[in-house]
This record gives sequence, structure tokens and C-alpha cells, in this order.
Amino acid sequence: MPKREGTERANNSRTLCSSRQVRFLNKISCLSISKMLAFILLSLLCIDVSAGPAQMRVSSYSGEYGGSAGNPFDQSRNQLDGPITALRIRADDRYIISIQVCYGDSWSGTEGSATGNPFNVQLFPGEGFVQVLGRFGSHVEYLAFRTNLGRIFAFGPSSGSGTTFDAEPLFPNTVLRFISGRSGSLVDAIGFHWDKEPSPAHTTNPAKIT
Repeated sequence: MPKREGTERANNSRTLCSSRQVRFLNKISCLSISKMLAFILLSLLCIDVSAGPAQMRVSSYSGEYGGSAGNPFDQSRNQLDGPITALRIRADDRYIISIQVCYGDSWSGTEGSATGNPFNVQLFPGEGFVQVLGRFGSHVEYLAFRTNLGRIFAFGPSSGSGTTFDAEPLFPNTVLRFISGRSGSLVDAIGFHWDKEPSPAHTTNPAKIT
């Protein structure tokens, strides 16, 4: 009998130890899972915070203003040469005849006709266009560009029967980065693409008008 009782006590002791071990392991498992979940949540929050500003949208588009004649043009690739540093525009007493944009130190092609004397605009370092007023019918009739330094450059007749527009970026601290539209013998339509200006803002020697 004593031997049997000793055996039972030993078995009970092993069972108790086994139960304590199971509970201990369960606690460790729960703690490990909790720590793992907390680590994953913290990682996701860090990723979200770090990616947030980079993914914030700052680009916007205004237009297209004008008619459906002419061939489409898009100067989105030109912006890779740098920010807009100068304009060259031809206009008469009825329409905008042509527009040419300088990106960094590189001029775009002429949209419209290259006949007549151009009006040349050169921007200061750090200066950019932040608003464009205009008027159009079947062609673009009038354009007035305002810069972030308050300068205004107007082209074409200031009054007429066409439809007026006021183009501005949707987001603060953004400027005109490139234009698109349609052109033939005149500037038939135009659109304005706004975004943050690259750094450095401008070349130290803005493009010369030639």
C-alpha cells in the first residue's frame, strides 16, 4: 500500500508540474503573440507616417481652354529640363498666334505660327507662374500670366466676345510646370499643369532670349 500511495503522489506531482508547465507555456505564447501584434502594428504606423507626405498629391490641371481645331501638343517631357524660366509669345489684335516655353535652359518647340515679332518674358530665379487669366472662342484670344512675385504679363486683346477663364493651381506652393493643348496656324487650345517646383528652383543664369 505505501508503495502504491507513493506512486500516486509521484503521478499527481508530475501531473501538477505538467499543468503548470502548460499554463506557463500558454502565458509565454500569449505574450509572444501580443508582442508580435504590437510590433506589426507599430511597423505599419511607421510606414504610414513616413509614406504619407511623399504620397500627398500636389499636382493639378486647368483646362483645356479653346476649340477643337489643330493638332494636340503636350510638353510634359520638357519639364524634365527644369522649371519654366521664360516665355516667347506672338499675338495680334484678335488671337494668340504662338507660344514657346523655356524649361531650364531649353526652349520647347513653337506651338502655332512663328510669323511676326514675339513678346519675350524672362523670369527671375525663384519666380513662377501661379495664375493665368484668358479668353477663348474657337482659338485662344488672350492670356495674362501672374507670377508669385506679383508680376503680370498680358498678350492679345484684353476685350472680346469669347469665353473667359481663370486658371489657378488647386494646391498651395505650386506653380505652372508645363502646358498642353492644340495648335495649328494659331494656338487653338491650351491647358495648364501645376506642381511643386523642383529644387533648385531655377538656374542661376536664366535662359537668354534669342
